[in-house]
Amino acid sequence: MKRAIITGIFGQDGSYLCEILIEKGYEVYGIVGKDSSKNSGQIKLYLANKSIKPKVYSCNIYHYDEVFEAIRKIKPHEIFHLAAKHYSSEMSSYANDRLLYLDNVTATFNILSAIKECKYSTKVILAGSCLMFDGSNTSLQDEKTPFQSVSFYGLAKIAEQKLAEFFRNMGVFVSMAILYNHESPRRSSNFVTKKIVRNLVQICKGEQKGFSLGSIDVIKDWGYAKDYAYGMWLMAQVDTPAEYVLSTGTKRTIKDFIDLASKDLGIDNWTDYINIDKKLLRRSNNLHLVGNPLFAKEKLGWNHTMKFEELVSLIVQCELSESLD
Repeated sequence: MKRAIITGIFGQDGSYLCEILIEKGYEVYGIVGKDSSKNSGQIKLYLANKSIKPKVYSCNIYHYDEVFEAIRKIKPHEIFHLAAKHYSSEMSSYANDRLLYLDNVTATFNILSAIKECKYSTKVILAGSCLMFDGSNTSLQDEKTPFQSVSFYGLAKIAEQKLAEFFRNMGVFVSMAILYNHESPRRSSNFVTKKIVRNLVQICKGEQKGFSLGSIDVIKDWGYAKDYAYGMWLMAQVDTPAEYVLSTGTKRTIKDFIDLASKDLGIDNWTDYINIDKKLLRRSNNLHLVGNPLFAKEKLGWNHTMKFEELVSLIVQCELSESLD
């Protein structure tokens, strides 16, 4: 039986990956910190109700000794490092960004260094981000596109990729999934998709009159989170580590998302309820973050399975029924 560690196991990506691994017969360990969000607690309870109960290991991933001890005891065949500090552009501040950068890079360094020190043949998969390209002028990004970022989160992920290269050269199997926007009913409410759907549902119920967004013209490459979790599992099944862009290759705007969600909810004129406030957008990113998934398709046999329209409808229906499918 394979043993796997998932950091961030009760987040969106980690919970889907946990389901996939348990279905495949893995012994799954979830690394959790002392503080968990309300969203993580809801996901943990939802999984438990489906009889999905990974072994939970308490560990501060920002403390090397704790990370080393956890890895030494569990002896994992695979580690999926999905935990990350992340803030929406509306919450961006220098204080948050400083901690975001330091903590994310430190956690990745601790995991890779511990694997090296333990001398295990563990395969490590890191979660990267399309924000590694948010300062790029390239309109369709792939694994050969030079990294260039104007966000601290993107800079942190670039630094983590450089750590991956460094430890890879020392014999550690480490790959990075460059994840484009991937959504599901398990997204926390500080992400724009969940914010839109949750507020529109409350408007439909007469519980709210309106809400504000920073921009609706930003172009996104949206896919279904469970597909991306499966892609990360595939990355651990090949013999050679590499970076892989996981994306749909299709561009959509936030306005497109609002149009579809409003249609599903029977809202005829959403402009009556949404105020566009440019002051909420504190981060200046490339407005054309669209990935080319060809390499992942060729090398892993990976593909996204859910159309954009289906994804929006899934999120809307699950919000109405309070489900986390």
